[in-house]
Amino acid sequence: MGGHIAVVISTYNNPDYLNLVLKAYTQQTDKKFILYIADDGSTDSTRALIVQYQANSELKIHHVWHEDRGFRKARIHNMAFRLLREDYVILTDGDCLPMPDMVATHRRCAQRGSFLSGSRVLCSQAWSQALLADGVLPDMRRMQSIRLLLQKKVNRVLPLWMPAHTSAPNMRLSGIHGCHISLFRDDVYRVNGFDESFEGWGREDSDLVARLFHAGVQRRTLRGVPVWHLWHPENSRASLDQNDDILQACLKEKRQRALQGLDELAA
Repeated sequence: MGGHIAVVISTYNNPDYLNLVLKAYTQQTDKKFILYIADDGSTDSTRALIVQYQANSELKIHHVWHEDRGFRKARIHNMAFRLLREDYVILTDGDCLPMPDMVATHRRCAQRGSFLSGSRVLCSQAWSQALLADGVLPDMRRMQSIRLLLQKKVNRVLPLWMPAHTSAPNMRLSGIHGCHISLFRDDVYRVNGFDESFEGWGREDSDLVARLFHAGVQRRTLRGVPVWHLWHPENSRASLDQNDDILQACLKEKRQRALQGLDELAA
């Protein structure tokens, strides 16, 4: 697959995290990508950081922002999708450090009729806070991972030692992590994007995946290239029950298109 890849990074008022993430993207072996920062209403410190990278790095960055009116990840992602024009998209989070070969691996493994769901390595609270305080990327070479595990800085290393490969196509909803998904842009439009009925944390990624399944797009699990997930306090679960109900209705109805998605945003 040729051409640039779009990388959509969600963030909200965590410029220290985003700084490390952007540093990691400067080290990608595949340079043919464009970053879209899906900013769910951050203050000016995040904007200032992005402007700094736009001016002083080779990264191509678009800052997509809307007013802070609570957790609205679905809507800010739809706004990013309305802007981007690349054929293939990686969805990730502003607290997830990519391996240097992440973009290259997604490009190599992309196949029509499926999306890729990646894994993650969890970084400890103490180590994450130390990295954020220093503003320095960790040594993510696989050879260093055993030492990090022994020092209890990461929760596991097996995903780092696997050769990069994908599972057989399947329609398994469990184990979906929104921090590491890639898919074709036209598949996103086929299911009308993210469903903005989901407000508050929880299940918006699972809903997107469920509707992709209903539209015939299968899942392949990408192994061997996890993201490094920095520790952070948990988001509020206040909306989780309501969002669970929306997801269950989607599954029961085998709904393919978002109730409030890309078409409604355009209108």
